[in-house]
Amino acid sequence: MVEATQKNEAGTLNYEWAISDDRQICHSYERFQDSAAAMAHMESFRANFTPRFMEVVKPIRLVVYGTPSAQVKDALAGLSPVYMAPLEGFKR
Repeated sequence: MVEATQKNEAGTLNYEWAISDDRQICHSYERFQDSAAAMAHMESFRANFTPRFMEVVKPIRLVVYGTPSAQVKDALAGLSPVYMAPLEGFKR
């Protein structure tokens, strides 16, 4: 998944995975250039990886940071995400 995403999705800025020592909890950090890039990623993921992914992973929480489009929100609705809007801060 990582290789395909890196090769085929220029709008995916971060696609990182971390796993706990007991290998029971896995976090994914994904950051996209914009909502169109997020949609492109979801469409590619759905077409290429969803069945195998869902056999081994049970998603329990999805947190979305930023201001996604209505289309992105509609696409994620089945996962009951929590949306966190920007409040304050900076990037370097």
